[in-house]
Amino acid sequence: MKFIGSGGGSIGGSLFSAFCPACVPLMGSFLTTIGLGALVNFRLLSWLTIGLLFIGIFGLFLNFRWHKKKYFLFFGLIASIGVYAGRYLTESYPLIILSSVLLIGNAFFDYKALKICKTCKIEGGL
Repeated sequence: MKFIGSGGGSIGGSLFSAFCPACVPLMGSFLTTIGLGALVNFRLLSWLTIGLLFIGIFGLFLNFRWHKKKYFLFFGLIASIGVYAGRYLTESYPLIILSSVLLIGNAFFDYKALKICKTCKIEGGL
């Protein structure tokens, strides 16, 4: 269950940022279906990306409290900044891809470190 926070937020934020041209029609159709189609714009997508990246960082922070390995939290923070900066500040697609791969890989290895931790007790998950 702990992987959902770090992994879900990392994957969600990365995909939301990397494939944003697909996100605009997707969010437009979803919000229109539930009656909120007027809310679709670039600014909303920016805030949704920030929210998903914060969920990922918060999940990494919670896992850090268990296994005490700071580098997962550090790389997650750097990669999240890279994803956001690559999409919304510099519009650099290589930066988005590199940061997304780092962020998703970091969440995966963070989960593995939590899984092999002797003092951590998690059940289920991947």
